Amino acid sequence: MGIPIFWRLILGTMGILFLSVAACLYSIIQLGTLSRTARAALDGDQRMINYQEGLTDAFLSEVRYSGKFIFTHTEDRYEQLRQFKNDFARYLGQLKSLMQSDEIAASLSRIEQFHLQYHELFDREVAYIRANQTYAQSRYQQERDKVFESALSEVERLKTLLQSNLQDKLEGIDRAAHTARQIGILTTIVVTLLGTLFSLKISRSIAAPLKQLELGIATNFAKPGDSPWVAIEQNEPNSTGIGSAKPMLRRLTTLVGNTLTTWNRWRWQKASRTGKASNR
Repeated sequence: MGIPIFWRLILGTMGILFLSVAACLYSIIQLGTLSRTARAALDGDQRMINYQEGLTDAFLSEVRYSGKFIFTHTEDRYEQLRQFKNDFARYLGQLKSLMQSDEIAASLSRIEQFHLQYHELFDREVAYIRANQTYAQSRYQQERDKVFESALSEVERLKTLLQSNLQDKLEGIDRAAHTARQIGILTTIVVTLLGTLFSLKISRSIAAPLKQLELGIATNFAKPGDSPWVAIEQNEPNSTGIGSAKPMLRRLTTLVGNTLTTWNRWRWQKASRTGKASNR
């Protein structure tokens, strides 16, 4: 036995509603994921890139003021170098607190080791300078330059890692947004098509009983004048149906009156047939 049309319409409507809710939930979840990823990219990766730039500037300033101190032997240059050294330590600590992978952690560890080696060499020179002792300045300079180049190379490598991580997250956001857009478009098309089909289905299911009712009323009466629609045409023979409001109002009034008359006649005939059947 087939499913009644009423329940088929209900099931179809529930299916469209379920599809719409599922699409909305997916969009909400996807947008939440995109928001968290974007926030992580801004709060984490971008801050690490900024700290890396501050770390690089602090280390270059250390190297510059260490050379000035060795050349001038003035204490104010040494104090300025100590300030930049503290800045370097602060940026390094901030980067360690935000590091997101073992590769970044290893790079930070190597940078810290090169920084310590550089200052070990520099502190030895400072000790010779303050003691007014002669030492192989060129050898120390060459060793410090090697350490500086290694540290600078590792800092650039760290920058590349951070930028690569940020780029990967941005590409992930772009892919997720593209997928969500495609699903949203597809869902909109499907829901629109299904809604249109079910609207036509509902219209047909409503129009069919009304058509049958009209045919039944016309069949029950022999005289054409008994039909409400014919009565309207007879009462308004010159009207085209596109006139002013008053003829239209008269038509509607006549239609209602004729419909009520037809209904009463039908009830009377039904009662008469029922009474005759009972007498028999």
